[in-house]
Formats: sequence, C-alpha cells, structure tokens
Amino acid sequence: MAMTLRLSADEDATLARLARAFQSSKNQAVATAIDIAAPRPDHPEFVRAATERLLTTYAALFTRLAEA
Repeated sequence: MAMTLRLSADEDATLARLARAFQSSKNQAVATAIDIAAPRPDHPEFVRAATERLLTTYAALFTRLAEA
C-alpha cells in the first residue's frame, strides 16, 4: 500500500537524520519509527528485536568501549 507523507522542512530534516541514524532510507525510517512508537502486544519480542538491532548497529562502538 502506498502513502504520501507530507512533512514540513523541519520534519523532513528530522526524518533525514533518523534515516542516517538507522542507516536506511527515509521510507524505511518511517516504518521503523512506527514500529518503535506503536504499542505492541508482543512486547517481549519487540524488546528483543530492538535490542538485537541496536547491538548490531553499534557493535563496533561497544567493542571500542570495552577495549577502552
């Protein structure tokens, strides 16, 4: 399903920063943000997936911090 998202210039800039942080497209960043923000009936699975995503994204950082 397609959807057009109309954003202000500030909102678009925020979305661009979010996409860079997620290392994804703006479209995928919106989908990820919705997943993060929406209440989830499978909360434990949501937390596990979010933790795994963060550990993967920041693995190199965690390694450098552990070695510091």
